[in-house]
Amino acid sequence: MSEHTTSYYAASANRYEPFPTLDESIGCDVCVVGGGYTGLSSALHLAEMGYDVVLLEGARIGFGASGRNGGQLVNSYSRDIDVIEKTYGPDAAKMLGSMMFEGGDIIRERIQRYQIACDYRPGGLFVALNHKQLETLEEQKANWERYGNTQLELLDASAIRREVDSDRYAGALLDHSGGHIHPL
Repeated sequence: MSEHTTSYYAASANRYEPFPTLDESIGCDVCVVGGGYTGLSSALHLAEMGYDVVLLEGARIGFGASGRNGGQLVNSYSRDIDVIEKTYGPDAAKMLGSMMFEGGDIIRERIQRYQIACDYRPGGLFVALNHKQLETLEEQKANWERYGNTQLELLDASAIRREVDSDRYAGALLDHSGGHIHPL
């Protein structure tokens, strides 16, 4: 059986009980290939809707990129919401913003419903090294609030120091709907 890449997460993962190797032809409504975040989420969602689902994984659950990430639940795209709005319009920005936050809600709901032992910790920080970056974060907070995101809190230098015990930062944007999970 394939072992995870050496990492803190691999060393501290929950006990893994391997499933049997598929060695015969079986029937199902849907076959999902890949036991990473997308495959597991898809298989679970389909099973919750009543489908007979088979999940196939060539190595072990979370073996690829899903088990090699930092576990951050970050409500963000590669572009800020104002860039998305300017490029695609306010309706698309609203839809994409809603989808982004819905993803985090789904993760938190499933952690609770299925009692998933993943060391979930709420909250995520976008830090600013200087006042110019802090002003940009303040603008982004205002942009997101136009789309109904009220889970953001701007932190000044003393408030961020209480969070991370460092005087390196000018401030931060605390996303209360973000978080961290153990990916394995």
